[in-house]
Amino acid sequence: MDTLIAVVWSDAEDESPGADPATEIAAAPGAATPTSDAARVRAEIAAAVAEPLADLGVSRYVVNVRDAEVEGALIDVRVTPRRLVAAVRARVPVASAAGCADLLHALRRLGPVSAWSVTASEVLPVIETTTVAEPLPPEGVRCEGMANIAFLRRPERIPRQEWLRTWLDHHTTVAVDTQSTTGYTQHVVVRALTDDAPEIDGIVEEIFPIAAVSDLGVFFDAPGDEERMAENMRTMTASTSRFLDEGTVDAVPTGRYEMEVRRPGI
Repeated sequence: MDTLIAVVWSDAEDESPGADPATEIAAAPGAATPTSDAARVRAEIAAAVAEPLADLGVSRYVVNVRDAEVEGALIDVRVTPRRLVAAVRARVPVASAAGCADLLHALRRLGPVSAWSVTASEVLPVIETTTVAEPLPPEGVRCEGMANIAFLRRPERIPRQEWLRTWLDHHTTVAVDTQSTTGYTQHVVVRALTDDAPEIDGIVEEIFPIAAVSDLGVFFDAPGDEERMAENMRTMTASTSRFLDEGTVDAVPTGRYEMEVRRPGI
């Protein structure tokens, strides 16, 4: 089994930093009605992917979307010209452009889509709130906290193998030790599945307590301790500078939703 990550982008490239992509999903003529909130985004994604995911034998998948709980997050960095509307993650038999063609076509009804085949390393497994045997509601189940999605780009100054070694073997422990992450998944990009996908080398999902949205002390695992927060920030910055340069990272605050595949009429 492979892991696929597909991102639906806002159709507009020149949005103001404060624009909410959940209100700007409309794409080409004939696309679905523009959504007005995160719940509508998930509903439209669920309807679009039900048939193609079921055909691939997928029963559950994950959607990350900006929602009200993460509005105004202090850590919110965008490098990619278009804003992320939602990220869809699923385990599929073969993560290829041909093997997932129907799925990617369905998502394109909601906006521009980029997709990648990726690895999946669960450094800190996400604590799910349901079991596989329990049916999920149509709107999905939200994971507690804030899910920070980061898109990483390898600087040209670092060979790929050295970059991967620095990130996966050396930086991982630093990230866990200096932040309040309760879930941490690393995705090394194997290949892009769409022609116009941004050149991304790695994707990370980090789950933080919801208080980290507005409190850097909580984010850097030092609530109420300014000295420890500053030290953790310095340590984290020194580590990331070894394999990332300024302008090479998107950090997108989202809600993480576990979704169940439902064919139309079920």
